[in-house]
Amino acid sequence: MARQREGDIAGAERDYRSILGKQPEHPAALHLLGHVLILQGKTAEAVPLLAQAAALMPDDADVSFNLAHALQREGRLSAAEQALQGAVASRPEFLAAWLSLAGVMMDMDRLDEAEECFHRALELEADFAETHYNYGNLLHREGRVGEAITHYRAAADLRPDFVRAHSNLVYALNFSSEFSPEEIFKEHREWAHRHAEPLAATIRPHTNPRTTGRPLRVGYVSANFRDHAVTYFFESTLIHHDPARVAVYCYSDVVRPDAHTERLRRAAGVWRDIAGLDDESVAELVRRDGIDILVDLTGHTDSHRLLTFARKPAPVQVTWNGYANTTGMSAVDYRVTDALADPPGMTEHLHSEKLVRLPEIYMAFTPPPVSPAVSAAPVLEAGHIRFGSFNALSKVTPQVIRVWSDILRALPDAQLSMFTVPAGRTRERVVRDFALRGISDERLELIPKLPFPQFLAAHSRIDIALDPFPFSGTTTTCQTLWMGVPIVTLAGKSHVSRVGVTMLSSVGLEQCVAADENDYVRRAVALASNPSRLQEMRRGLRERMNSSPLTNGARLTRFLEDAYAKMWEDYCHNSAGAEA
Repeated sequence: MARQREGDIAGAERDYRSILGKQPEHPAALHLLGHVLILQGKTAEAVPLLAQAAALMPDDADVSFNLAHALQREGRLSAAEQALQGAVASRPEFLAAWLSLAGVMMDMDRLDEAEECFHRALELEADFAETHYNYGNLLHREGRVGEAITHYRAAADLRPDFVRAHSNLVYALNFSSEFSPEEIFKEHREWAHRHAEPLAATIRPHTNPRTTGRPLRVGYVSANFRDHAVTYFFESTLIHHDPARVAVYCYSDVVRPDAHTERLRRAAGVWRDIAGLDDESVAELVRRDGIDILVDLTGHTDSHRLLTFARKPAPVQVTWNGYANTTGMSAVDYRVTDALADPPGMTEHLHSEKLVRLPEIYMAFTPPPVSPAVSAAPVLEAGHIRFGSFNALSKVTPQVIRVWSDILRALPDAQLSMFTVPAGRTRERVVRDFALRGISDERLELIPKLPFPQFLAAHSRIDIALDPFPFSGTTTTCQTLWMGVPIVTLAGKSHVSRVGVTMLSSVGLEQCVAADENDYVRRAVALASNPSRLQEMRRGLRERMNSSPLTNGARLTRFLEDAYAKMWEDYCHNSAGAEA
């Protein structure tokens, strides 16, 4: 164990293997070898060793905990739950085990049981930042955004250096109608002041050739080069980059690669796996690669690398695609957008970056390769309108439920289907919130998250989709339009509430963009009152989308490359002298 305490993991592994060579059933050596294998990411190899140790020491909570950790990483959730139940039974005050059990329950979509685990953890230690952070994640997922914000803030206050908790706080603020865009920007700047700006002292002069007219080395950083929303909007750009203009480097923080990862890897010029590296090491890698423009595709969402960007490893740094708001950081120079998502004069004061508006739309969607045909409008057969929401429940705020209830009261025969509502207390809460607005549960169809093929097929049952606010849909909006379903959206005063505006406008559905809540209700009711118009819109929507800027990745990429070239020209011009 001495080697392990000193950080010599490889040496510790050799020692434990040596012991097991002489005593194959040495319980402590089995346990400790399994643990060091977990530390090295070798969870598949760790599981049988830890299972053997657990069989030899069934009442050892630490062994059961580590076994569960390895099982969870391997996706064996039922077995992980069983091991954790054993751990808390052996040691009821084992806080980390209760938190891990909550995480496994969340992975299994057993959210009520996960909440009970968090309550137990809070009883054991009310001021543990990790508990508040993880409980906030559960609450956010359930659509209880106000409560999530409270717990994220508690975690960030209890541990001021808790970067992830503070990022989740600023991210969650985007979902709430209780905070103004200015207040949300202020919290982003506070995040940067607390976590990013102290790293400004580590920024070093760049040695990149300050020349134009050459291929620029552009690096993209993301943990979402996989089956993720970011890939829907990034893949076409990666494929269409002109190697005469851009040499592409992808810095992949993906822990579990999938088929999407492999497809992106093949399209990239240079692929760097950075999972497991700390932010400083990633920054040094970027410097060694001589990246001219480094592009963040994550913002304040999960597994971001903003503290790599805080070290300014590239002369020009950009945020694009993965986050619908500012980073708040002075080290990020530009944010890529368009004139409808960020109208000139409306949102500049809400950004620490300079806004670069692409000519048509700020990113292009890649439709799913296999999808059902567009169906006829369901109202033609059913005789009544069915509204639908395919967005994450975290976006369905009390304000949204109030407005959607106004629509349903105006159309007494209409029904509403929501496709991301988990069973249990969350479903009961949603039913109760609508009931308070005079909408009975007979008019609601609340369905848990569906596998992707069924998700696409479910659009055939929906006449009109309702976009939430203030955080409008992005990927779901594109998928819904692709399936021929028109969407009503509300144009807000910041990017996060204007994505629907730019996407609907790109396919000619400006008539579905509302100016305020009353207009939102009016447009939804008017559209529902004209079934023949609905059928006409539905019939031509996929073709219209196919010929629009929203799916023209090649054209979007040319505009993006033009923007990169201009950024680089400005950098070369402005840094003719010594870098500050």
